[in-house]
Amino acid sequence: MEEHDQNSAETRLPALVADGDHAVLEIIRTETVLSRLPIHNLAKKGSINISILKKTETGEIELLWKVSPSRDYGEPRQLAYKLDTIVINQRIDEAGRPLPKLLRLGSLNEICAELGLAVDHGTNAKNLRNAFLQNALTGITAKFGYHGKDGTERRLEAAFTRYSVIFTGEKLPDGRKANAVYIVFNEPFWEVLNNAPVRPLDRAYMKALPPAAQRFYEIISRKIFAALKNHYPSAKIAYSQYCTFSAQLRHYERQRVQDQMAKVLRHHKESGYIAGVRYDPTFDGENRSDWIIYLTPGPKAYAEFAAAHRKRQALNAAAPDAEDTGAVEPRSQRDAMRRRSTQRQSLVAPAQVFDSQLVAEFTRRGITKEKAVQLLANLKPGQDPVAQLELGDHLVKNARVPITNPPGFLIRLVSSNTSVPDGFETAARRKAREDRERQERERRAAEDARQQLEWDYDDYCQREADRYIEENPAEFEEVRASKEVETRQRHPSLPADFVASIAMNEAKREIRKRVPPMSFEQFASRREQGSDLDLHAVPAPAVETAPAGDSPKETREPDIEETPSSMA
Repeated sequence: MEEHDQNSAETRLPALVADGDHAVLEIIRTETVLSRLPIHNLAKKGSINISILKKTETGEIELLWKVSPSRDYGEPRQLAYKLDTIVINQRIDEAGRPLPKLLRLGSLNEICAELGLAVDHGTNAKNLRNAFLQNALTGITAKFGYHGKDGTERRLEAAFTRYSVIFTGEKLPDGRKANAVYIVFNEPFWEVLNNAPVRPLDRAYMKALPPAAQRFYEIISRKIFAALKNHYPSAKIAYSQYCTFSAQLRHYERQRVQDQMAKVLRHHKESGYIAGVRYDPTFDGENRSDWIIYLTPGPKAYAEFAAAHRKRQALNAAAPDAEDTGAVEPRSQRDAMRRRSTQRQSLVAPAQVFDSQLVAEFTRRGITKEKAVQLLANLKPGQDPVAQLELGDHLVKNARVPITNPPGFLIRLVSSNTSVPDGFETAARRKAREDRERQERERRAAEDARQQLEWDYDDYCQREADRYIEENPAEFEEVRASKEVETRQRHPSLPADFVASIAMNEAKREIRKRVPPMSFEQFASRREQGSDLDLHAVPAPAVETAPAGDSPKETREPDIEETPSSMA
């Protein structure tokens, strides 16, 4: 089993990136699939049930995620969380991809020191050992799809634990005695780690944060990066979504929500990662009170974004080594026999002419041209010799006992018309798959471009509405007051400030219906021409209220995390 040794200087790549004259950022890259889902109970006391189930409109399961802690060792809590995110994720990042199954972490004392725990305190080592077992023995039941780092659609459907742990002095899989703590990745987790996209995080910053604030950073960082990349003034996340993916208790009263989030956001405001916060009231899919949290990135977020992209450019500069290839010459004796056999056949029938590229598939593998022509002349109906040759290449490469005469082996596969398994991907099948994936990417890109245009049109309409409100404050106030009365009648138990906020938003939506902006088609045309859309594009018509059917369909603001191809 392959092993990544942390004592090797070559494997410990420096991850520190300087931000000009400011503090040094320790950028690591972690996978984006499983890390977005909660595993740990970050509360100091009490138990939580981590179970997420989302279904499509047709009732199909879109996301299933259930965490089952060990009955003997308990729920993985704050120390287990820090162990996973600060120590193990760092080792995974250093190991690179493909990730080895066996990973060396270090001694318990070394890991204690890395986590800022006293190394001469026996209780810390004992607690750390228990945290390892909590992580290793926590079961996960998962069912969902995700996009791999190569853009392909992948799926995880399994009940599994993420890894096994081997402590110092215990036996490794190869029989050696462990000189440190090791983990052995279990197959479903290992497969996701090798195929999932990664995102940058500041490890030093995470290490300094308390667990709840760190989890918030892990959840919101992708949205912050996407906002910066697309020059949006803020990132947004629904409060209910944050609670779901952080395994935090959800509240339904505004003051309790803000008090809860203030404790989490305080650290990010002090560090300069978040410069401002705004809460907009709304309702979730079950008509329960919810809030959209808008977060303005601060100087640290800008510095982190720049540092992470500098590191990505440096990593992409290194090209992989080329793979050595060579032709295999047939034995001279068999070559002579082939020539004599071909000469005898030429006396009986005229030689057939085959496509030169098809013949080259044989000759580049060490089969003579004469033998290739003979094999092609005797193909069975529906036989695919190129697929059989590619299957032979695969079998030769992966044979446990070396095949001493690959050309002869390939000849037997073709002459006996060996069946190619349905699961074997030939070059033709791979090209067809890649063509389908390319078409799917192009389709998604077109959809994303259309969605982005709709979002931009929505922003334009909102700006026009804001301009109208500034020019007609009395009319807006009349609409707002009317909406506040309607809202209070529909929801008599809501607090006054909540009713006022809802009325304000509904009044703005009503005003948008009265503002006559350019049509979506005109907007798209002017965008394509590169016109300045901040100016009045079309004079306001004489009518006061546009027909309801002329209003473009309202679209929601972009959810940054859900549209990686256009936003991230």
